[in-house]
Amino acid sequence: MTALLMEPVPTPDAATGSLAARFAQRLVVRDAPPPPPSQEPAAILARIQAWLIPPQGVRDARTHGRMARMLVALMEHLELSTEQLQAAAGLGWRAGSRMAQELLTRGLTERERRGRFFYHRLTRAAEDALLLVVAGPQG
Repeated sequence: MTALLMEPVPTPDAATGSLAARFAQRLVVRDAPPPPPSQEPAAILARIQAWLIPPQGVRDARTHGRMARMLVALMEHLELSTEQLQAAAGLGWRAGSRMAQELLTRGLTERERRGRFFYHRLTRAAEDALLLVVAGPQG
């Protein structure tokens, strides 16, 4: 037992190099850029959903998921009819119409009536904002 107490305690310098080298390595790790945000579809949808949450908090996560799917569809296409937008989001006509109206109310989309159909497209402000959301937070 006393033999263990008599052994010298290894100093940090002896174990892994000098203090300066260890400190420099820590600063390299600290200053390294963060990994780029994931561009997987699920990660993009999650970022858009988080962006859609009002400042007072989540009221209905399912609604935000539906709207996020519609926004992704509109990012992929210049414009879509209401029926195409509903199908792209995997929604029926009633829920799809409500979500399209919510996007319009929030100023994220605009719509134009041509004949019997409405066509939806992203507003310029929504395009600019969504580009930042989809690209993800940068370090």
